[in-house]
Amino acid sequence: MKYVGFDTEKPILALLIDDSQSLQAGGVQLEQSKLSLQSFSKDLLDKYEIEPLLFSNVTAYSDLERLKHSGSETNMSSALRFVKEQYVNRNLGGVVLVSDGIYSAGSKPDYVAENLGVPVYSVGVGDTTIYADLRVKNVSYNSLAYLGSGFPLQVEIEAKKLLGKQANLSVTQNGKPILSKSINIVTDELFKEIEVVGTANRVGANRIDVKLTSFDSEKNKSNNSYTFYIEVIDGKKKVALWAKSPHPDVGMLKSIISRNDKYEVAASYGDFEIDDQLDLVILHDWFQSPADLNTFEKLRKTGTSIIVVVGDGFNPSLFNKGSQDVKFTPNSGVNSALPLINGAFEYFEISDEQKASIKKWPPLAAPFGKWDGYTPNDIMLYQQIGSVPTKEPLVLLTNTAKSRLGIITGTGIWQWRLAEFEMNENHENLAELVNKMVQCLAVKEDKQLLNVDPSAKQYGAGDEITLLGELYNQSLDAITDEEINIDLIDSEDKVYKHTMSAYGKQYKLELNSLEEGAYRYTASSIVGGVKLRDKGNFVILGQQKELLNLSADFNLLRSVAYNSKGQFYTIGQLDVLSNYLNTTDAAKSIISEQTKLQDLIKLKWVFWLLVLLLFIEWFIRKWAGGY
Repeated sequence: MKYVGFDTEKPILALLIDDSQSLQAGGVQLEQSKLSLQSFSKDLLDKYEIEPLLFSNVTAYSDLERLKHSGSETNMSSALRFVKEQYVNRNLGGVVLVSDGIYSAGSKPDYVAENLGVPVYSVGVGDTTIYADLRVKNVSYNSLAYLGSGFPLQVEIEAKKLLGKQANLSVTQNGKPILSKSINIVTDELFKEIEVVGTANRVGANRIDVKLTSFDSEKNKSNNSYTFYIEVIDGKKKVALWAKSPHPDVGMLKSIISRNDKYEVAASYGDFEIDDQLDLVILHDWFQSPADLNTFEKLRKTGTSIIVVVGDGFNPSLFNKGSQDVKFTPNSGVNSALPLINGAFEYFEISDEQKASIKKWPPLAAPFGKWDGYTPNDIMLYQQIGSVPTKEPLVLLTNTAKSRLGIITGTGIWQWRLAEFEMNENHENLAELVNKMVQCLAVKEDKQLLNVDPSAKQYGAGDEITLLGELYNQSLDAITDEEINIDLIDSEDKVYKHTMSAYGKQYKLELNSLEEGAYRYTASSIVGGVKLRDKGNFVILGQQKELLNLSADFNLLRSVAYNSKGQFYTIGQLDVLSNYLNTTDAAKSIISEQTKLQDLIKLKWVFWLLVLLLFIEWFIRKWAGGY
């Protein structure tokens, strides 16, 4: 039996609401906003499917009752990209963006809105009044410096409605002054850039304080100072890229790794000199000749970590003669292998943003065959052939007592960089992932059995602070059945004791409610009767990004609406917007035909009807004397 019906899909209206602290600090009444938005949503229910999303530093589906205006930063461009990704092939009729127009993270949102494909109706909330204000708008600096070198800072200062005033700028390093400068405010809107040079004369976290004079007429005085930390180290790790000829993969790797100030990168196409000072060597399209195998073995004997990028000239028989545990059994042909994330990978964490990007990266050209000599946890990315996932590695990392080895089993990784920029207008996800690989491998084995590191060197106020630890026995086997004790010491030498918990092959400790400042820690454990120790440090910045600017920017919201062919409204004009959305033909329901086939035998009422008819026929025949 064939059924034919019609299904009506209403247009979806994504209600994208700013949930950051700047709205509360700017005077927006939370409960009044909730009531206005609830009434607005109710007015549109007959025509639209309303889907509320809250955003600050992250974007998530939610409901209006969870609106708190408590987010630590505003990433409006990321929120618009989230909408674009979530509503592919769905009947998205438009986006209503409710915000004060102040963003403290990400790129300019009006450029993202232009490529969204649907109109954005921006709704401005907050106070646009410009008050008297002197603020540190921004400080440009490198978070890492090397002992004995100078490090430049560029301080941006902005003054409004303070004509005729004289202010003072002071910059200190670890409490000692490095600059004191008078600033005459000669216009009603002043902007100045001031160059400052400090000296890295102390290893570790160096506190830099930038302070401006505060005036009584200022409404917001929290932005008159800016504090940050610069990590001073006494040397770079050396990374070498060796290849037989130039290749886009080599250029991409060099470009990304060299962005990290912790690494000194050099590419070579013929002069392969073994140096004990090398921390990591990347061998591109290696194992073409016995000389390649000889060089590989010499690097392993020096304890140098290696990444092998398998290329067109890769000879499996030479590779399998090496002393490494990983081997490859070839079959004929080359696969176009898409990256597939391994959920069991435990060498480091891969963020949700990175996972989303990886799923859209193009395939690598990988030789067809069977890899072995590793554990499933060593695989970072599997190979996916078309829509078929496989158990063959695309990227794997191994860490043994002999050395650390990484293998990328195909070429074409330069295309990942292009795809990343096309998706996000930057290379941050790929760069962070490559740097995590390099950081994981570029460590010569020093038989340190206890390692505890923070997930970042600098945290902002409200950020999640995590310590990750590794513990090994004398055979360099990872263990998780012993305690790791942490003594956390703040800038006033107060000690806080914690214990790390096992997390896969690692240990993990999450720290909450820590105040701004520099922290150091000592980790200790006992393995086989031997006491092990490790040390580290991190800093927490006290600035709330959301409090640096409290004047709502409706011009930005107008630009977002204009670029997406939408319209701008204020929060008091929601009824006007709801009238427009209810009457516009720009968003329409989609009516689709639904066809369903079902076997008659599954329809019980047909069965019983047939039984009834047969009974009636039998009864009539019997009564009429037909039998």
